[in-house]
Amino acid sequence: MMTGSPSAQSTDRETETLERPETRTSNGDSDAVAHIVHKDEQMRGYVGGEPIKALCGKVWVPSRDYQGLPICQACVDERDRRLAGMKRMN
Repeated sequence: MMTGSPSAQSTDRETETLERPETRTSNGDSDAVAHIVHKDEQMRGYVGGEPIKALCGKVWVPSRDYQGLPICQACVDERDRRLAGMKRMN
């Protein structure tokens, strides 16, 4: 004879909730700026359709040619910061 509801019965399996950081992706067209990315990421994004991450932190799937657009100032600042750090190492 069973007592209690089926949902109250214990099972041998345990469940665990895994949290992952929230990553928002966009199609890239909402920005009126071009972002700076690593060349290998750029190819992965265009060829494989995978989300890529710009130096400023934006994550999106590239879908068009961004030539002629102004460059994202946050990407420029991050690139300059990284280059300055490399120059100090030499």
